[in-house]
Amino acid sequence: MVLTMAERSLGSRSEADDVCQEVFYHVFRKAKTLREPSSLRSFVYSFAVRELKSELRRRRLRAWLSFHQPEALVDLGSRTLNVESRDLLRKCHALLDRLTPRDRLVFILRRMESMTVEEIATSMDVSVSTVKRSMAHATGRLLRWIEADPGLASLLVAERWGR
Repeated sequence: MVLTMAERSLGSRSEADDVCQEVFYHVFRKAKTLREPSSLRSFVYSFAVRELKSELRRRRLRAWLSFHQPEALVDLGSRTLNVESRDLLRKCHALLDRLTPRDRLVFILRRMESMTVEEIATSMDVSVSTVKRSMAHATGRLLRWIEADPGLASLLVAERWGR
């Protein structure tokens, strides 16, 4: 669960492995503070979200501090054989990289992890209205950026994005 979410969020299996190790290090250190065994899933998710948010912030800071544009290589493995699909996936991850860490996490948790707004708010320790604002902001920005890219615009299905 954590590895899949991290890989979807970061676009790299190796970075997701590192984040996953950090998450479980923190989970095991704080396991004694878990009051309800039935809430283990949300307990782990909250650590994963915090660690992913920190990693996305570090990534953004490193990109801002560098003097050249880093080449974003999405680790696709052997699952995707179609060259066009690989290119589009790289473009999508590049667009996600342009979002703020909170907006990106909210978008990924909602659209890729299919979490409810309430679950996201709990995991990220923010209000439901903040989650809704972040989702609207991320969706709006991504739509504008996708519409500006002819390759991605042709794949956009308006009903799927809430338009």
